[in-house]
Order: sequence, then C-alpha cells, then structure tokens
Amino acid sequence: MRPHLLTISAAILACTLPATTRAGLPGAAYCDAVTVYNENPSPESMAAVERMHPLLSRARYTDAVRDEQWELVLRALRADALEAFAVAGVGTPEQQNFLAELDETIGAVQKLPNVEDAGRATYVNNVVRPIRFDPQPLIDTYALFTGARTIDVGVKPAEQQRALCWSAFSVNQVLFHLGIGLQPEALKRLARFNVSWANYRTHGYTRQPLELFVFRGRSGVHDTLPNRAQWLLGHLSLGAEVRWRDSLTSVNSTVVEALGHLWYWRNYSQYSGVSAIVSVPSGRRPALGGMVHVARSLRGGVLFRREAKRWRPGVVVSSDLYGLLERSKRSVDRGLAITRGKVLLGVPAEK
Repeated sequence: MRPHLLTISAAILACTLPATTRAGLPGAAYCDAVTVYNENPSPESMAAVERMHPLLSRARYTDAVRDEQWELVLRALRADALEAFAVAGVGTPEQQNFLAELDETIGAVQKLPNVEDAGRATYVNNVVRPIRFDPQPLIDTYALFTGARTIDVGVKPAEQQRALCWSAFSVNQVLFHLGIGLQPEALKRLARFNVSWANYRTHGYTRQPLELFVFRGRSGVHDTLPNRAQWLLGHLSLGAEVRWRDSLTSVNSTVVEALGHLWYWRNYSQYSGVSAIVSVPSGRRPALGGMVHVARSLRGGVLFRREAKRWRPGVVVSSDLYGLLERSKRSVDRGLAITRGKVLLGVPAEK
C-alpha cells in the first residue's frame, strides 16, 4: 500500500475507533482527551512537566486568553514546554518538530485578521489550523502532527509522553478558543463566579494549616465554587474570657476551636456554625466549652473551668487569628484561577 494511502486509512480508522479502544493504545494515558481532562492534578504542583497538564496551564493564562492576547499566551506556553521537554528528556528531533509547528502558529497569529474581517474564519482554519496540536490516535499508537514532523508518542517513555501530549493539549485549547471566540454566556458565568469567590476571599473564615492539610475539600481543578461548608480543626483565635465570682472579671486567652463546622450563606458573604472550644488564658487552667458563630464576626461561647473542686462558668468572645491568613487566601486565589480557566478555556467536545 502506498504511504499516502496508509496515512489516509489510519486517519479514517482513528476517527471510527470508540473511546474505549483508543484508551487502550500506547500513549493513551497522556494523549487521550477524555482521560486527561477527567484527571484531577494538584494545583500545588510546580514541577515542569506537571505544570503542562492542560487543566493547570489554562488556569495560568486565563486572563490573557480572555483579553485575546494569543501571541503572548503561545509564547509563554512555548517557554513552559521547552522546560518540560528538558526535564523529561525529550529528544532533539521531537523538540524541533514540536517547536517548528508552534513557531508557525505564532507567526500565523501575528498576521491574524481582525474580528470584523470576513476572511478571518478561513484564515484561522487554513493557516492557523487550530486542530494541528490535537493528539491523534492511529492504528496502534498516538501521534502528534503529520508528514515529516510526525512524532510517534506511543513509543516514548511515560515522562516524555506526558511532556509532549500535555504541551500539545495546552496549546490546543488556546487555539480552539481563538477559533470560536469567547462566548458571551461564558463571560456571564465567569462574572457570577467572580463575585462568589471575591466574597469568599474577603469574608470567609480563615483556613489554617492543619485544616488545609486534613480537610482539603474540593481542591482539584474541576471546581467552580468554594465549598458551602467548612470544617474547623485546631483553629486558633484570640479571645477574651468574662467570668463571674464576686464581680465580673475579664482576661485575654487563646481560643482553640478543637472541632467545628461552618455553613456559608448569602453568596459566601456570611456564615454560621458551631464548634467545641478550649480556652487557654495565661497562668490559669484551660476551660472547656462551646462557641456559636451566629454570623460573620459575631460569635461567642460558654466555658466551664474546674477550680477549687467546682466547675465554674464563664463566657468567651473571640476574633479570628489572622497571623496565618495569607496562606489561606492564596489557596482561595488558586481556586478562583482554576474556575476562571474552566469557564474560559473549557474542554472542546470530543471529536
């Protein structure tokens, strides 16, 4: 069979293969769109190859895509891909083929007609060619590109497969949206999500390191909104105890919310909840009790301390301890970035 006929036959067969069959091809773990876009990579990862996962790269460049800064995004992805290739040990020929395709794309984007130009769609389809970075399942492998620049991904080690296909997906999702434009409905959804995340960041109860570690919640890349509920564990606050014996006295204390639960309402601008607490004032025995969060910044509790063989009551009011706030807010910022990436750079439908 002639080479060009073999290529055509392979392409036809690839289009007709069911998803379950394609998932069994060499390289499918990193080159099959359904598999990759249903993964949940950690937003915390800073490794060069991990950062090329399309669900993470889209969060990094959402703002630039929204502003249609196509060349800026593609050049940034080029630099990211180069770093990933070096770490993964991708061979020089494969790097050259990938970069040649990407450089051609960047050059084409530089000459992109205006949105009002009637020839823009034809130019995008024929010159930019958004689908060129889409990994293709062939008869027994996955491949990138066609002709002399074809890269047979299936024969590469796993780390190289990840670097090549994830980089291709990262470019592919940008080109996909260059071709279709940003839909008004997506921008409306993003506006709604922005308000919710802004409220949560501004008014939400601080998540401290122990809570971030134990109750990671929906911290993956598929999130669109913060959790409606929040667990508290070993949460430190500043408090003031008020107790009565012969007269009212007040003393400062450290309040530890040993275990608690909050519920957010009014679009994340308010929360209520309850928690079991331990109050530790300077120079005195700890006291046990409970605290109620009536609403944001409005909370108080009842304490009982064992003194002179009697349980003596008291009350406590507290304020959130903000010394560890910035780490908590950074996790919120990552959640917002992931959500914006999901809305503006959603996964194109499977072909």
